[in-house]
Amino acid sequence: MKNRSIVIVVAAAINLVACSAGVKPSTPGTAGSSGGGVTGGGGRGGSGAGGTGAPSMDGGLTDITVSEPLGPDSACFSQPTLAQPVPLDLYVLMDTSLSMNEMTTAGTTKWADVRTAMGMFFDNSPGLGVGLKFFPGVQSGAPATCTADGDDPACGAFGPCDRRKTCVGPSAQTTNPLPLCTSAATCTGTATACALVEECPGAAGAPTTYCASGPTAPATACMNCNTFNGYCHLRDICTPTYYATPDVAVGTLPAAATGLKAALTAKSPAGYTPTGPALTGALTFARQRLTSEPTHKIAVVLVTDGLPGGFLSGIPPAECTPGNIAGIADLARGPQGAGGAPPVLTFVIGVFAPGMAADTAKTNLDMLATAGGTAPAVIINTGQDVTAALQNALKTVQSKAIACEYQVPSQGVDFKRVNVQFTNGAGTNVTQIGHAPIDGTDGAGCDARGGWYYDKDPMTGAPTKITACPATCTMLQTDLDGKVDVVLGCPTIDVG
Repeated sequence: MKNRSIVIVVAAAINLVACSAGVKPSTPGTAGSSGGGVTGGGGRGGSGAGGTGAPSMDGGLTDITVSEPLGPDSACFSQPTLAQPVPLDLYVLMDTSLSMNEMTTAGTTKWADVRTAMGMFFDNSPGLGVGLKFFPGVQSGAPATCTADGDDPACGAFGPCDRRKTCVGPSAQTTNPLPLCTSAATCTGTATACALVEECPGAAGAPTTYCASGPTAPATACMNCNTFNGYCHLRDICTPTYYATPDVAVGTLPAAATGLKAALTAKSPAGYTPTGPALTGALTFARQRLTSEPTHKIAVVLVTDGLPGGFLSGIPPAECTPGNIAGIADLARGPQGAGGAPPVLTFVIGVFAPGMAADTAKTNLDMLATAGGTAPAVIINTGQDVTAALQNALKTVQSKAIACEYQVPSQGVDFKRVNVQFTNGAGTNVTQIGHAPIDGTDGAGCDARGGWYYDKDPMTGAPTKITACPATCTMLQTDLDGKVDVVLGCPTIDVG
């Protein structure tokens, strides 16, 4: 996946801010005489002599280059102004449930591959802000596991003991652990027994599988498989405020990489998947971050292999609400998330065994990603190179997250003489994007035509960034190889 980079260039006569989604930073040019010049990240100028390229300054967000302004207006010239990119922070919500210990086809665990991929991403994303939160959290004093159904003395005040069970015929076996059950009364049809799910380690190079057998099934039904230990019912933390405090505070890469990688190394997967409370807390943190750092953009990245309403239906306990995909999607699209002003996007990355990815994960996680404004979800199956696939997914997240917000210079700008245009990734089409009629943080002037708006009305203060309307943002996120040019100096063109 291609990754955006930071390049800041000051134009001597004509200022242009351009955002390009290249895997390598553009090589910006120096403007030629008579406003001509060939720019490294933009297009070819007019009749003047060509400019010369210069190395870029790679910081992981946007390209800022020099190009000719829109229109023939002779007043389209301005004084040099330094433009700064909008800082991006990611709050990574990292699933560390027990199933992250499952084996992949490479003979490693999902957790080991995820840890490696994230470490490499941290090392190669300078300028990006990252905070990290693991879920589930564990209640202080709760035992690590339990082994007896119901009132296991080991659980004490945290009981009873919950163990993974699934519905199966009394004399049958199943390799599909869906749906989970708590008792035979919750099973329907011919699968009337609620049997313990067993984990079946694969041979070398084969992923983990599952098996459950009814009480009168042959003794060989689930050979070479092992039942899971259980977890005390109240072991996992279901309080959203817990997940609103990062385990590793947001810091800027590469300096923050050491602490992030150390936290990943020290963590061992265990527990279930309380996605609802975890996302509630993550969105709360994101809103708090926007208040304390109003010039930043922040997004939530959910990396998971557990599906409320899917593989872990009924677990975690009812106390962990919302506990289904529909309820969690409501969080992502609500006022704390993509429906707020400004929106906080939720990116979703799922890591699953191939069968589950095909049958259940994609549908459910696409629903969540759609609600979070980032569809489709990225599904990585354990038959892939998980490390490489996750690295690419994280780069996609970074590019999409910054595709729709650009910071403008704070001084020396006539905000009535700013325009925005988009050049597709193939370089074959340039689209003029009009200014929406209302400026502010909530995009009130946006409609189906798209457009862009300032973060504040220029009549009441100096804007600090330009945001694309939802319809235009979708176009920008679809073509990450494209280039957004913010041209300073020509009369602003409004949405027609």
